[in-house]
Amino acid sequence: MMVYILVTAIVFCMVMSLRTLFFPSKWREKHLSIKNFLLLGISYLVLMLGFGLVYVLLEVEGIDLLTEGGEVIQGDFLDHLFTCLYFSGVTLFSVGYGDVTPIGVGRGIALVESWLGYTIPAAFVIKTFFVDEQRGKPPGRTNS
Repeated sequence: MMVYILVTAIVFCMVMSLRTLFFPSKWREKHLSIKNFLLLGISYLVLMLGFGLVYVLLEVEGIDLLTEGGEVIQGDFLDHLFTCLYFSGVTLFSVGYGDVTPIGVGRGIALVESWLGYTIPAAFVIKTFFVDEQRGKPPGRTNS
């Protein structure tokens, strides 16, 4: 039961992190500001850690999600943790070396993670341009 509560909390944190990319903030920033760069980096980091923790928690629960070299991941908790974080990073950034592969439910989770990793840059660029477009309009005007 505790694992499902933790997975829910982790997913909630990841969604809240992504929310900043899809909803304009009240702050006004430049196209390539350090704030934008850090926001993008933190969003990726939260997603990578979040998905890595989801993988390892489900693995610890006895649900095999990943194989390494054709075999189910072996070792202690730290081995599982580092392998899951590594796989999460490789998947999120669309590198896909193939040394660790998802199986079963892990394939669906990896698919969602890779889709997010692929679309975050597009959402980030769109958000940046919409904020700048709003900056050029007189106060009180809306998109209509």
